[in-house]
Amino acid sequence: MMKEPIFNNINGLKMSLSQESSQNDVFTYKIKFKAEKQEEITKEDILCTWNFPFFDCAGVWHPNCGFNRSVNADWDGFCQSMTASSAPILALFSEDNKNKITIAVSETMEIIRMKAGIHEEDGTLLLQVAIPSGFVKTKTECDFCIRLDVRKIPFYDAIAGVSQWWEKECGIVPIKPGDNTREPVYSTWYNFHQNLKQEEIEEECKRAAELGFGTVILDDGWQTDDNNRGYAYCGDWEVSKNRFPDFAHHVEKIHSLGMNYMIWYSVPFVGSSSNSWEMFHDKLLTYNEALKAGVLDPRYPQVREYLISIYEKALKEWGVDGFKMDFIDQIAERVNSAPVNEQMDKESVQEALDMLMSEVYRRLSAIKPEVMIEFRQRYIGPNMRKYGNMFRVTDCPGSAISNRVGIVDLRMLSGNTTVHSDPLMWHANEEPRIAALQIISSIFSTVQISIKLKDITASMKKMIDYWVKFMMEYKEILQGHQIKPMEPHNLYPEVWTDDENTGICAVYSEKRIICIPPGFEENIVLNGTKAEKLFLEFEKEWDYLFEVRDCMGESVSRLTTKGTKGISEIYVPVAGQIFLSRL
Repeated sequence: MMKEPIFNNINGLKMSLSQESSQNDVFTYKIKFKAEKQEEITKEDILCTWNFPFFDCAGVWHPNCGFNRSVNADWDGFCQSMTASSAPILALFSEDNKNKITIAVSETMEIIRMKAGIHEEDGTLLLQVAIPSGFVKTKTECDFCIRLDVRKIPFYDAIAGVSQWWEKECGIVPIKPGDNTREPVYSTWYNFHQNLKQEEIEEECKRAAELGFGTVILDDGWQTDDNNRGYAYCGDWEVSKNRFPDFAHHVEKIHSLGMNYMIWYSVPFVGSSSNSWEMFHDKLLTYNEALKAGVLDPRYPQVREYLISIYEKALKEWGVDGFKMDFIDQIAERVNSAPVNEQMDKESVQEALDMLMSEVYRRLSAIKPEVMIEFRQRYIGPNMRKYGNMFRVTDCPGSAISNRVGIVDLRMLSGNTTVHSDPLMWHANEEPRIAALQIISSIFSTVQISIKLKDITASMKKMIDYWVKFMMEYKEILQGHQIKPMEPHNLYPEVWTDDENTGICAVYSEKRIICIPPGFEENIVLNGTKAEKLFLEFEKEWDYLFEVRDCMGESVSRLTTKGTKGISEIYVPVAGQIFLSRL
């Protein structure tokens, strides 16, 4: 029987706890709060605490942990989540990929703080959920659930179980992504930045369409003649006539190539040099002098309506297909944010953000049912899945490992929401096989690329063409099935996905032994390393049609071969693949 958590006492607040369910080592607690004396409630957090023996734990995972999976001391800080950032979940795992404890909270809109830390004096684990008393006070009465999973199952299954719990038990239902969200994307950001010209974009899109790209994202720069990469001119969202003389006709040209057209917006920013500044300078959560822009406060209905009408205009007048919605994680209350006033219709910033984004999706999808809406890592929690169908890894230009880790982290928690890589980019003189390593590191996502295609060599073009075809052929397995990553404390050196017939594995660590599952008709192993050999372990004697390809898809060797139980050393080029078809 799982022991119950301990609560601290908050003046003026009555709390009650009940165990709502217990099944197969998954425990759900319902907690109710009632403000009996609101004027006496202090600002301190309500703390819900467990203590466990610290056994066989390799690290702790949360949605924005990045490269740091360390278990800290219990005196260290909390992880924070809200609609605008992360999600209320922590997962502790063992060296052999097993779940130790996964804890999650049903309150996904307002601020929740969580931590797992070692108590130095006795080696126990402090597991803690902190609920700010402020939002309990404003609601007078509220309740929510805490879910504790101690099953000895793969850690990624425990994380996926929380995602399903939010959907099925907590009523946080995500929108269904269309097929258009899973086609490779050509992005203008790293290759053009703000130096955009209509003719150049159209020529690049022709090249991208020939290679099989299904979407272009027009990033920052379309709305301003300024090239300083700041946000002083954000907020009006009128097309620069110098860059795009006829934007609607330009979008039509891209559509004629068979590509979807998405456009970038820095959602909350209004720049001090914009025409909108006068209207909204007193309706801000904060002002950033370095950016020369303020962050709009969604508690004002005027702010929400203004933003929604801008996106509606883009769909109706320009015919775009979707939106890259940036910087939503900036929509959070600050110390210097304005107190509630009569012009606001919400007290909570996060509740107002939820209202804004819910209405954005409702009105845009009424115009275009399969509208594409991309959000960026950090704002990737269950609430964001209600109004976005594409989650992208945070900016990591040229970093294969950052893309790999970000993609896996997003895939484990995001259910059927489409996950995109940050746009891949490399030097114009890079070797195709080295560039292909970036693609393999992003292979379990919808890949975005941001290079100038006019400058690539014939061999680079051949490499990209091969991998786009590979990703489209195996799209359902790569993106539509449970991701199974190994060793989160080592940043996933081996990752699998599979369906009933085919298993696909990507290897990111040299000299690693890959166990080939015996039950599939086909296994594909991708060499995401610079080593030119892979080590495959077979559980029994085997009989396969065996093919090795290079980074461009050219066959290096092909034979029908028998093998014995044990480990086989296979020559595979850098960024090459092994295809094993069982006979």
